[in-house]
Amino acid sequence: MTKESFIARLKELNLSSKDFSTIAEVPYSTIGNWGFKSNDKIIPVPKWVSPFLVHYEKSIKYDYIKNEIFDVMKELEKK
Repeated sequence: MTKESFIARLKELNLSSKDFSTIAEVPYSTIGNWGFKSNDKIIPVPKWVSPFLVHYEKSIKYDYIKNEIFDVMKELEKK
């Protein structure tokens, strides 16, 4: 994953770099360094980031479905 694709993926998920930093418990400054050169080498986006974002997206969808089901159940219990 490139820095550009990482940023694009964050936008798709409506996450800022700061939000990602908090959720993934990665220092914000570390995220800022990804994609830049250090000692003539580009600091890559770590390989774990892509699967992390896939699972994050799944968890958002799961939470939405779970909440919808619980809302329906609450309405049914009132009847």
